[in-house]
Amino acid sequence: QEIIGNARVPDAKGAPLVVNLQTIHLPAADPAEVASPNAPDPMASIDPRKIPSIDLNIDKLFRGDDLLGSAAVKIRSTAKGIALNDLDLSLKGLMIDGNGGWEGAPGASSSWYKGRLEGKNLADVLKAWNFAPTVTSRDFRLDVDGRWPGSPAWVGLNRYSGSLDAALRKGQFVEVEGGAQALRVFGLLNFNSIGRRLRLDFSDLLDKGLSYDRVKGLLVASEGVYVTREPITLTGPSSNLELEGTLDMVRDRVDATLQVTLPVTNNLPLAALIVGAPAVGGALFLVDRLLGDRVARYASVHYRIEGPWKEPKMTFIKPFDK
Repeated sequence: QEIIGNARVPDAKGAPLVVNLQTIHLPAADPAEVASPNAPDPMASIDPRKIPSIDLNIDKLFRGDDLLGSAAVKIRSTAKGIALNDLDLSLKGLMIDGNGGWEGAPGASSSWYKGRLEGKNLADVLKAWNFAPTVTSRDFRLDVDGRWPGSPAWVGLNRYSGSLDAALRKGQFVEVEGGAQALRVFGLLNFNSIGRRLRLDFSDLLDKGLSYDRVKGLLVASEGVYVTREPITLTGPSSNLELEGTLDMVRDRVDATLQVTLPVTNNLPLAALIVGAPAVGGALFLVDRLLGDRVARYASVHYRIEGPWKEPKMTFIKPFDK
């Protein structure tokens, strides 16, 4: 009842099984285990060295009554386990391709993946996977090259080692309201909260969310501890942000510096006074009066971000620069 499809078993030794499924229903997810990053590996008892070679195609993949999407992969037996070649997954708006593998004995195995995750509006994908839709985008992509202990199903940010190279185009960071608050919040920092904590007047930027033209960054991880190999940069129509530092997903802590660059407007002298730089505030005020709009003027503020990554402490560390 859970499977509709067909399988061809080859006569030739070592040739792959060919399995084409119109529909397959996997068991429904346990909500308690899905919410916990420390849930046990659901495939811990399986020996990857005993999995045969299979050409697998699934038109409709369900988990319980939830339609995930379609999947295709060529599984090949190796001396150490299996290789996952020509991955082609379409799961709730998320496209996944590339190659991977699973090697080792039960309880002592590890998995790896090299490829790309991409899609259109990130908010739709986040909502489909029960995360708060805090980021919109025209399109996004994430290039992955890394490994983790256990089976492919036990992938997790708190166990991952390798690189993550991300880019988003044309969207907003938005405050989630109403019932969506019950969804798990996704994102390292809430940019609306950053605006309030910096005590700068971001009302023109944050009225409907913080708009951006491009977000990109390169993170390198070692067993769940992520370091910015290249800063996470947000380039927007009226502001730029740059985040650099360490994110520890094992201990749920962040230690980073944030640079916020804004056009010098009448709002910024007041902001300078608030953070205790009256001389800078007066200078900006004078420049604004003398030059008006004849030159493009920008100023940046530097902050320290440290503590629990969902509610980090933000401290002013450097005055305005040209």
